[in-house]
Amino acid sequence: MTRTIVSWKLLCAVSLAFFVEGVVSQSNSCPHDCVALQECPVLANLLRNPSLTNIRKLQEATCFIDKTIPKVCCPQPKTMRESLLPRNCGQGPSHRRIVGGNITSPGDYPWMAVFGYKDIGTDDIEYLCAGSVINDRYILTAAHCVSPQLLSVKSLEVIGLGDWDLKQFGKDCQATLTGNICADPSVNVTHEEIIIHPNYTKRGFQSDDIALIRLSRKIDISGVFIHPVCLPPQGLSARNAMMRSATERPEAVVTGWGMTENGTTSDRLLQVIVPYVEKIDCNSTFSGTIFAEQLCMGGERGKDSCGGDSGGPLILGGPSGPPYLQVGVVSYGSTSCGLQSVPGIYTDVTFYRDWIEETLRP
Repeated sequence: MTRTIVSWKLLCAVSLAFFVEGVVSQSNSCPHDCVALQECPVLANLLRNPSLTNIRKLQEATCFIDKTIPKVCCPQPKTMRESLLPRNCGQGPSHRRIVGGNITSPGDYPWMAVFGYKDIGTDDIEYLCAGSVINDRYILTAAHCVSPQLLSVKSLEVIGLGDWDLKQFGKDCQATLTGNICADPSVNVTHEEIIIHPNYTKRGFQSDDIALIRLSRKIDISGVFIHPVCLPPQGLSARNAMMRSATERPEAVVTGWGMTENGTTSDRLLQVIVPYVEKIDCNSTFSGTIFAEQLCMGGERGKDSCGGDSGGPLILGGPSGPPYLQVGVVSYGSTSCGLQSVPGIYTDVTFYRDWIEETLRP
């Protein structure tokens, strides 16, 4: 024990000499406690490995020098806070497997949000993007749907929740052989804050294409027609889930009101199953520009997300249905949607779970 103490003291003395000598400024603002180095184990332990990197960290953390004794801005340990993501989520109706078609019914995807934009000086609303309800105050979407640089003269005016048919006002109803299926009246809300991921486009084209929208008020998410989607748990591999055997593999479904094969947007919410595409194949199509935090889905003729679907969710369900997990956010793709061997690109939500949880406020 004595040898360890002597070695530690000697090491500290030598390291501190370089440490104190290299401190240029003592005017660092400190959001934490400014304490003697030995009172801050997190930083003091850096002297056990007095590399240039660790010495530089200590210099940057210095908030005061008291008679050659450094005081440091001691970071506080992270405190665990209760998650603001609801436990009751992803509970859509029992899944009926989609065979070829793209028609949905009211209430099939109750987490869907549709974004209405206005051009400056006009009153006309255009529905150009989508998102997903993740709790009673936040919508998850793509950063490019809310980027001021991309929106230019357009402004996000309204967010529609519980919508199915954008042409119907009040209750959305669908006629069936057994009668009408009607939803509760849709809800229009405005936003209080837009939070774009800090690394959006900084690493390359559409990197970190994800954003959160804080609504101007809380919404009721306890009903059938407005309900949050679940986010994937830490460590979930969307690839592994979608590479299971056919009987165990979940369906990956994209929903939105975007462009159809007819070249027009849809008034009614559409759905399409998209297959997983390996990154090596995707990178060959997109010239090696795909990031680890992106998913490639589609590549089958006529099965794709398209313009107007941006920001919407890519979801996985279990073999028999809920709970549904949102594993992706529609990001970008070919300007001609639904081409054979050309997948769409989705932001992989799994990589952003921490950022989402840390950003949410009550």
